Amino acid sequence: MTDTNRNLTMFCMSQTPFQTDGSLDEDGLRAHLQRLVTAGNGIYLGSGGAGEGHVLSVKESRRVYEIGVEEAKGKVPLYANPRESRTAEGMLKVANEAASAGIDCVQFYQLDAGHGMIPTPKEQELYWRTLLEAVKIPVAISIHAYAGFMATPDFLANLCEQYPQIIAVNVMNFDVPYFIKLRDTLPERISLYSSYVNLIQMASLGAAGCLMAENNVIPNVTQAIADGWRDGDLDKMAENAKNLQRFANIVSAWAPSTARWVKMALKVLGLGNGVLRPPYLLPSEEDQRRMLAAFDALGVRELEGLPSA
Repeated sequence: MTDTNRNLTMFCMSQTPFQTDGSLDEDGLRAHLQRLVTAGNGIYLGSGGAGEGHVLSVKESRRVYEIGVEEAKGKVPLYANPRESRTAEGMLKVANEAASAGIDCVQFYQLDAGHGMIPTPKEQELYWRTLLEAVKIPVAISIHAYAGFMATPDFLANLCEQYPQIIAVNVMNFDVPYFIKLRDTLPERISLYSSYVNLIQMASLGAAGCLMAENNVIPNVTQAIADGWRDGDLDKMAENAKNLQRFANIVSAWAPSTARWVKMALKVLGLGNGVLRPPYLLPSEEDQRRMLAAFDALGVRELEGLPSA
């Protein structure tokens, strides 16, 4: 494999630890972020999936951002991922806290108006202008399959031209033709990120990395994929990509709630207490034993350099 001369950033959609009484576990969050930093993963804080962002108050979100800045800023890319909102104003309530806390970049989801409503181009434009006129720190735009629609490449190119604080577009779907149209249409300064599922293909098409939740549990395995790409080591990249997918195959039994399987996986490996906020509930002890047995068969502790049970 030839030298790619590129680095891939493996962003972790970080979990938000809670204490047994349900309050924010600041010490647990610091320990978790330190593990991600040591592995070299980029960090997204407070997402609506793995980060349980929808059950965080605005004040709690601000505290998560402050702790993230204290533990990770300047060491790895540190981004905020405010939970989906049905209005620009709702998104800004959390995004403004991220900006004032000193986060490197804030991601905005496309408008989620509910009831399957697809916003018109003019409605999309109003939404984005409201956000981008208010937030001047670097911004990433999420084009996610769950939104039910995708902004056109020309629309995004116009936004990027008008708002230089846009630095990234996260293409969280499996539409390869759409991805390459974006890469051909958007300015070269815009970094494109993908899902881990098609990362190697997308990296060959110009992706700068990926976003995932699996590195909450296996950050060293995921970082090794990026290291293999950087070094032109196909064997290293391939072997760790296989182990990432094997791990994902295990935890998918408890999907689609990302937070549920992340918290359970950390608990069975002794890296967390498994506390979730409702509506999520930790699966049964039998489920936990089944997950741990699968992890042991895969050798997760050895792969991650964790102490034996």
